[in-house]
Amino acid sequence: MRVVIVEDEYIVRFGIRSMIDWDKLGMTVTGEAANGQEALELMRDELPDILITDIKMPVMDGLALIAEARQLSPQLKILILSNLEDFQYAKEAIRYGVSEYLIKSDMMPRDFERALLQVKEVIERTAQTGGEKKEAAMEPMRREKLLLDLAEGICDDAANLWEELGLPAWEAPVYVLHLCREGMEQGVTAGQGQQFREMLEDMLAEREADYEAFADRQGEINMLLFPGMPAAQAHKWVSGLADTLIQQLKPSGMRCTIGISSGVEEAGKLQQGFEQAKLAVKYKMFVGSGRAIAFGEDYGPAAGNRPQEPLRVSASHIHSMVYAFQAKELRLHLETLFEQLALRKDLDMVQIISLELLIMLTSLWSDVNSDQESMIELKKQYYDQISKLETIHESKAWFIQAFDELIAHMVGVYNSDRNSIIKATQYIQQYYHQEISLQSISSFVHLSKNYFANLFKKEMGESFLEHLTRVRIEKAKTLLTGELKTADIGHLVGIPDPKYFSKVFKKIAGVSPSEYRHRAKG
Repeated sequence: MRVVIVEDEYIVRFGIRSMIDWDKLGMTVTGEAANGQEALELMRDELPDILITDIKMPVMDGLALIAEARQLSPQLKILILSNLEDFQYAKEAIRYGVSEYLIKSDMMPRDFERALLQVKEVIERTAQTGGEKKEAAMEPMRREKLLLDLAEGICDDAANLWEELGLPAWEAPVYVLHLCREGMEQGVTAGQGQQFREMLEDMLAEREADYEAFADRQGEINMLLFPGMPAAQAHKWVSGLADTLIQQLKPSGMRCTIGISSGVEEAGKLQQGFEQAKLAVKYKMFVGSGRAIAFGEDYGPAAGNRPQEPLRVSASHIHSMVYAFQAKELRLHLETLFEQLALRKDLDMVQIISLELLIMLTSLWSDVNSDQESMIELKKQYYDQISKLETIHESKAWFIQAFDELIAHMVGVYNSDRNSIIKATQYIQQYYHQEISLQSISSFVHLSKNYFANLFKKEMGESFLEHLTRVRIEKAKTLLTGELKTADIGHLVGIPDPKYFSKVFKKIAGVSPSEYRHRAKG
């Protein structure tokens, strides 16, 4: 199938062309244009099957191009690109025969592939049936878009749109179902989408129930279900249907969790039902994935309904356990933390705590690894792995393993880094009279500041500053046996402030500098 791309920004055209494996989709890009006028010239030479066009362009914009292109080829399939501020234009274009639209800022290869495969499916179906009317071929996509508008509450009049879609009369509660792939594999392929619809059709034909299925902006499948029965019976029926659907989808490799809304009583409240279904799916974090979860019921009265003190993670406590190589103690600490999260059933709190722990992990790794490229790669791996965690138990296991690996690495490098501490103490013995900061001494031995500070205390039994001060006071004791003034001695050992020198000396030696001199000479 021939494709023409029309976009005034070269980098966007290049991105579209390079992000898609066109051969795999059975398509080829036969031309590119920077505006509608250039595109029309290309199309007069060779008509494409699919036109991908921006809306706002110089010379001739996307809407004008669509009008002209329809004159050349009424059966042409058109995908439009838009920015968020052009969204109303995109909606208008869809109603007048555009197959699909994509928001530039959200554009991902999987979204493009899904849209292209849907268009390809329509073209092939039309060819097989001997050329149906353009309006009939376009109806499924237009219908999906209108259903999504209805679910997201971005339509002006929900009741009129409901009627325009020809949906069943609102005589009983309607339910929204949201299907989320396991493993966070967003979206479904065209083949899986068709398989899902066929399975639904078979299941609901037996039950004589109506439904509508549509994809959201992430490519996940959603359903409007019309049980046609009172709420007391409908809820059990819908839950049973969702459970059956999950089991029947498994052999096809489509493992999912299904969120179920409360019964929706009117079109204007459909957005609320859509949000409930998506929220219910998120509670797989606490009740497990691969099952049906009804909003507000299957995960109990969330602890979020009762005000509680927020959980706090002590970075200093975790850092101290890591630097002390206390793997067992840290493991117990993390298990307790995640058990508390499981009891609270607070999704926001899980995300906050997980982010805090992730930041600690990466900062600790940075302390012992100065290779920036490997650190960037590690962070990418961490974020990718965390994005796939679906339950609180998976999150707990992942963080315990990650911290175990960090401590194991630190134990491995500890012996070699001990030599750096010896080198640092030798430097202090020689240059104690100069200004020495934690930053300068850690740079001298090529260790990060935090790692050096913790390693120094572990090896020497005192902090870097405590050690430096003690060395200076010992040198001062020696000098106090001579005739130098106390103020001069402070300068000579690196403590130029006389008052501070006297205060520190007395704290360590137990007596003032003058008393120490008197005793030493007496």
